[in-house]
Amino acid sequence: MTDQVVLMENRDKVAVVTLNAYAMRNSLGAPGVREGLIDAIERFEADPALRVLVLTGGGGVFSAGGNLDALRRIRDEQKILRRLEGGAPLMERMLTSDKLYIAAVEGPAFGAGLGLAASCDLMVAADGARFCAAQIRVGAAPDGALWWSLPFRVGAGRARRILLTGEEVSRDDALHMGLADIGAAQGEALTVALGLAERLAAGPPLAQASVKRMARERPDDMLECLRVEREIAARTFASDDFLEGASAFLEKRAPRFTGD
Repeated sequence: MTDQVVLMENRDKVAVVTLNAYAMRNSLGAPGVREGLIDAIERFEADPALRVLVLTGGGGVFSAGGNLDALRRIRDEQKILRRLEGGAPLMERMLTSDKLYIAAVEGPAFGAGLGLAASCDLMVAADGARFCAAQIRVGAAPDGALWWSLPFRVGAGRARRILLTGEEVSRDDALHMGLADIGAAQGEALTVALGLAERLAAGPPLAQASVKRMARERPDDMLECLRVEREIAARTFASDDFLEGASAFLEKRAPRFTGD
């Protein structure tokens, strides 16, 4: 037990970040949580030895979202905007990073908590996990990068329905629609996510970053998309990592990627 609301543990090339404010259901609006998350992510990004970050919540709760009581007391649009802008670096850093993020979700991921999970590159959802863009239920528009991450994961039509209705999405439905990527038994989301993280951390950083970048920045025009694809592929085929990967394959050994 600790009074730290965000915990960070490094396991070789993998960082594990745990929301530890479960008395407040790991709300991103709980005192110190947002700041602690931003600090943990900046430490992860600054450490060249770390390749993958696994994000989870303690107490069987991923995150219940924002602090409604605090927000309803402000009653000033500009002050609320500054508060939201203070948390903007969190999802923006995750979405624009070349490093990889995995969400390990137990229990509810609601509101901005859903935005946090959906901003990860991959999501492991345990049996009993529940997802909800709950802002509409209390008369607010979605925040927490949901306008970007939700359509990116499930498509515009499903995202519009989820954002408009505030309906809860079960673990199985989340897996079916692509909101979550991998299922796990209840209580096993972190274990499954760590296994995935270890495999990814042994992979080729340049190629992984190119996949993430292309998914994020893919041109709408088909021919332009194919042109950019060729350029990115050529860059990776010319890398030391490709030479190592091809040599390891032909020599029937495990590759040792360096990101060069």
